[in-house]
Amino acid sequence: MQLVTPDVKQHILDLISKRDMYKVDILSRKLAYSYYVEKLAFMGKQELIELIDKVTGGLGYKRDEPLNAVSMTLAGTVIVWPDAVRKSRRILEIGTGLGRTCYVSYYYVKPEMFVTIDVSLEILALALYRNPIDVYWKSLWELTTFVVWGDAIDVVKRLPNSFFDHVIHDGGPNPLKNPSIYTRWFLCEIYRVLKPCGTLSVFAGRARRGKEMVYRNLLNAGFKIVESASLPESPALVFYALKPCGATI
Repeated sequence: MQLVTPDVKQHILDLISKRDMYKVDILSRKLAYSYYVEKLAFMGKQELIELIDKVTGGLGYKRDEPLNAVSMTLAGTVIVWPDAVRKSRRILEIGTGLGRTCYVSYYYVKPEMFVTIDVSLEILALALYRNPIDVYWKSLWELTTFVVWGDAIDVVKRLPNSFFDHVIHDGGPNPLKNPSIYTRWFLCEIYRVLKPCGTLSVFAGRARRGKEMVYRNLLNAGFKIVESASLPESPALVFYALKPCGATI
């Protein structure tokens, strides 16, 4: 059975353009469930860990302590930027993963809308229907969480101007391997959907060249970089950035 067709992808994008996030959420969850039933339902624990590592590149745990919820949540706390997220009513997330940053966000604030995008139907199926971390799973089923399956590049450009208070950009462990969502153009799209005074936390990885690329593109997109933070026991950096309060777009 073919789970996904170009028509389904386009239908999701059309619904986003119409701002019908409820239908987007229902359809994305339905597709993830179909994928889970067909591909993942009988997967063993070790296979599950290997798949999570493959798709996400790791979530802040050590190889000898797989799926360590404490390590993952500490990393997620740095990524979300707690001081910014606790002031936010509408939050956009690039990269759902297992839901760790969704969980951390709900720990600090009860948003009226948390929109989370992931391009991988595999990881959405795992996160929603076979999540090894219960609190992450629960956060993804909050009534104000809207799951979007799709390429963030296609999704974000259909979102309205000046709509979100905060964006969490956790789109992969190495920006150099997925540069399209760290380009100046894409960061300009994130800038556009943020309200004036809106905030962005963006995971910039370990590699010096990747950090420099993200830093430069943030500035070129119009952001003011407030500070950077390191993940626990890691050289990986997260940049905290601000859309100027006087911005007109």
